[in-house]
Formats: sequence, C-alpha cells, structure tokens
Amino acid sequence: MIQEMTDRCSDLAHDRHLVVIQDTSSFNLNTHYYRLKKDSGIGPIEDNFHLGFFMHASLVMDTFTENMLGFSDVQLWHRIYDDPQRGRKTKYLPIEEKESFKWIASCERTKQKFTRALSITFVEDRDGDIYEQFARVSDHKTYLVIRSCKDRKLADRTKLYAAVHNEKVCGSYKVSITADPRNKKANRIALLNVRYKKVALKKPGYCLNKSISDTMELMAVEAEEQGYDGRDKICWRLLTTRVVNCFEDAMSIIECYRKRWYIEQMFRLLKNQGFRIEASELESGWAIRKLVVLALNATLRIAQLMHASDDENAQPIDEVFTHQEQQCLIQINKEQEGKTSKLSNPYKQKSMIWAKWIIARLGGWKGYKSQRNPGPITLKRGMDNFVQILNGWCLALKLFEDVGTQ
Repeated sequence: MIQEMTDRCSDLAHDRHLVVIQDTSSFNLNTHYYRLKKDSGIGPIEDNFHLGFFMHASLVMDTFTENMLGFSDVQLWHRIYDDPQRGRKTKYLPIEEKESFKWIASCERTKQKFTRALSITFVEDRDGDIYEQFARVSDHKTYLVIRSCKDRKLADRTKLYAAVHNEKVCGSYKVSITADPRNKKANRIALLNVRYKKVALKKPGYCLNKSISDTMELMAVEAEEQGYDGRDKICWRLLTTRVVNCFEDAMSIIECYRKRWYIEQMFRLLKNQGFRIEASELESGWAIRKLVVLALNATLRIAQLMHASDDENAQPIDEVFTHQEQQCLIQINKEQEGKTSKLSNPYKQKSMIWAKWIIARLGGWKGYKSQRNPGPITLKRGMDNFVQILNGWCLALKLFEDVGTQ
C-alpha cells in the first residue's frame, strides 16, 4: 500500500520544484490497553508509560502552487521496553543506529524516487536539526530548511543564536496570530523582525564519523516577534542550505518553513477530526497500522479538497481522482443538483472545486452560498459515501458489460 502511494506521487513530481515536509506523529492506544495484543507491532511511546506506535511521513507539495501531490515516504515503527540507561548510550552511536536516522532515510529514499524533479527542498521541525543530515542530504538540487533545536557552537567559538541576533534587521513583516481559546487570549497581529547570517557550524563531539567535515557552512535566518513577551512569542531560527543574500531570500525561507502547517493539519484529520485512529477497537497493532496507511491516503484527498479553488493555480482533478472516479462524479452531480440555479453546481466540470461541491453534498452540505464552506468532517463523510457509491457503480458497469458479451 505504501509503495503504491509513493509511486503515484513520484509520477506526479516530474519536472517540478518540490517542497517535501517531514514530520513524526505518535498514536496513543493506551485506552485499549487490555484489548490489544502486546506482541503485535505496538510498544511504549514518548513517555514510556503509554502504548502505541509512531509514523514518520513526508508530504510532497509543488513549491509554487502549494498543490499537495502525495507522500514520498512513510515509516511506521514501535519501540520496545529496554534498559532505561539506553537513552544515555545512544548519543554516541552511529547515526544509522539511532531512531533519528528516520529523517535522513526519508530524504535519501525521496531523492532516489524523484530523480526527475527539478529541485527538492526538505522542510523539518526541530527534531530534524541533525549535523549529519546537513552533510549527507544536500546537493546541487536538494536543499534543507530546518528549525534549529539548540544553540550550536560555531567554528569561531561563538554561539549560533547570538551570532544571528547581533546582525542588523534586514526587514520586517506582519502576521496574524489566532490565539488558542483555551488560554483566554485575544488574537493579535505580530510584527516580526528578520535577520540572516552565513555561519559555520562546528561538528558536535558525539559525531564520530571521520568522513564528515569538522565545520559546515549554512545560512541562518531569524524571525523574532517584537513588542510581545508572552510564552507563545514567535522566534523562529532556521538553518538552510539555500543561499540568502537579501530580505526577499530570507522571507522565502520563512514562507517555506510555514508550509509545515499542511502536514500538521493532515495529522489532526487523521487522529482527531476525521478518522480517529486512536479510537480504533481493532485488537492487533499490525491491523491498526494498515488502517493508518489506508486512512492517510483518504486524508490526503480530504486535504486536497479542502484547499480546492477556482483560480488559475488550482490543482488539476487528474492528480486526485482517476478517470473512472470522475465519470462517477459526473453521474452523482446530476442527482445532487436541485431544480433551481441556487442548487446547481456553479463550477467548471472536472475541476477540483467542482468535485468538492459534489463530495460536500454527499456529506450533508446543503449547497447554498449563504452557508459556510464545508469543513473536514463534512468532506470526510462525503468521501465515505462516495467510495460506497463508486463500488456499486463499478459493479453495475461490470454487470452490464458481462450481459453485453453474452
């Protein structure tokens, strides 16, 4: 299933500039502790007290249109209960023997599959800040944008954060921040000052690989919020292998990093808003893993529908729905349209926004312009119903073909 998913994404990536967003999520199955078979692909997760497994996924997007193309790599694994001292010993292990090798492995497999892409930019959060990754992954058309997780030592014996912060502000921009209602804070407009600097990182002492250089030159970009001292103050420090020579270059790195919210949204759909994988009552961890892969593919479609639009950069429907599925949608559309113009599908046939209108109607959306746009739960219900209709429609077509040949 994973192979089929990644192969399809690879076919769509030809002659494109790509952003590949990596992230890890854990699935907490502890509420089903006594139902689950303990030797079936599950183990301790982050706190070593709860039961579950992990997934590391790499979401592929077109750099310019931000259309989601699929996944280039998906890794599923579980931990085993082990010596509590092992966490201290792993620091000096070769990177290939560490769990954090998942970041590098995903990059390398993506590069092998996407040889016909024009460029690939990997975007990662703090956990991807690995010295060996910068040394191994980058080449003439492969780049990294990673949020710094620690104040690294530089080759000139200074520290990374101070070195960047002491640079002159090259520009500022504003961003709207939606506050978490649970914290009883108001929304705000944040003013972010941007700085950048070319730095030479010093090889960390625990990296014993002699083939890796003792220093590495990267660009560091800082976006720091001004006039606000709350705990949620924005301060992004990004390390990148791309060249940064001006404020516009720095902003392109920041905007690239901000695309991480796409994969975070998909994980929310997978775990909470839509498929509720953690509530599964299957007894085998292996079975739940298969369910995750199936749901991941469906989650991708829902996310693609969520971002469907009627502008010139809209994603082509052929990247999401097969020819047979499109023919089925045409028939469903005839049934879903009402007798008045207000209940007619207003969009161009065989466009993504046209398909979204149909799927939303199947999910219970009324179709009136006065309604708010259909949300992920509505689209998820609609996709569930569409799959059932499609299966029946395909069986009917086969039956007619068989009758016609007799």
